Parts: sequence; C-alpha cells; structure tokens
Amino acid sequence: MKFNKLDLILFIKCKNISWIFYLLALVIILIPAAIVVITDVPFSSTFSKISIGIAFVFIIIGKVLSLLKKDKGDKSIPVDIGILIGIIIAFISHVLK
Repeated sequence: MKFNKLDLILFIKCKNISWIFYLLALVIILIPAAIVVITDVPFSSTFSKISIGIAFVFIIIGKVLSLLKKDKGDKSIPVDIGILIGIIIAFISHVLK
C-alpha cells in the first residue's frame, strides 16, 4: 500500500498524533523520576540530561504538528508560535548548559 504526502497530512489532521508525542515526553520524565523516588538511587547527570532533552524534542514535535493542524485564519497561531519559540530557546539553553 502506497502512502503519499496527502495521506500523511490527512493522518495528522484526523488523529491526535500530537498528544501521543506529549504523552511520550511525560512518560520519559515520569518513569525515571518514579524509579528514583522508589529506589532512592539517583541516575547520572548524563542520563538525566539526555532524557530531558528527548522529552523536549517530543514536545517540540507535538507542538509543530498541532500548528500544522490549525487553519491559516486561526487567531491562536501567533500564540502557539511564541510558545514554540520559547520551548526551542529552553531546549537550546538546556543543550548548551
């Protein structure tokens, strides 16, 4: 079965795929946090930095996909772009730290 660009766009518009990315980011943060709370053994700073960075990437992907879903005349697009720019700045500062 062949898929083209239109099929991908329809899948993005019909499904809440951005919520999947948000949930993945939440799971990536909560599972290690729960393990640390339960076992009282902290992870290394490298693992923590990588997991937070991956969660940032999933949030950025979800936000971009939610922006693609919106119509051009929607008034919340500038707000979402501002939120996306803020998340990207936080991600860059996290990576460079």
